[in-house]
Amino acid sequence: MFSAEIVRLSEGAPPRGRRSVRDAGRVTVAMPGRVGDQGARSLCRISDLSTSGARLKTFEPLVPNSVVMVRLPNQPPRRARVVWADEYTAGCAFETPIEQALLDALVAIYGFTPALPEIAMFRMG
Repeated sequence: MFSAEIVRLSEGAPPRGRRSVRDAGRVTVAMPGRVGDQGARSLCRISDLSTSGARLKTFEPLVPNSVVMVRLPNQPPRRARVVWADEYTAGCAFETPIEQALLDALVAIYGFTPALPEIAMFRMG
């Protein structure tokens, strides 16, 4: 199954209510993860990551202001507060920030660079 998230923006405008790809140190990633209450039991997809938090795509809705356990790849679960939630997408703030070296290592493995639109490719050449 293939799915995509498409957001149409005005030229140069960031999405309202959302952070841009590298805003506040956040980096777009395509990373597997787990989320849950007492041990990060349910699979999720981490779609952006920073030292202070992450955006999660989940199979079950999360409740704003609740505390969950988030497991990053090859890491123990860490406590995070759900800052916002919109159906099956949620923004979480880690109780204890992750180290910059860990963020850099995860981005090196799971970092995601969207394809350039065809028009941009023609301008580059």
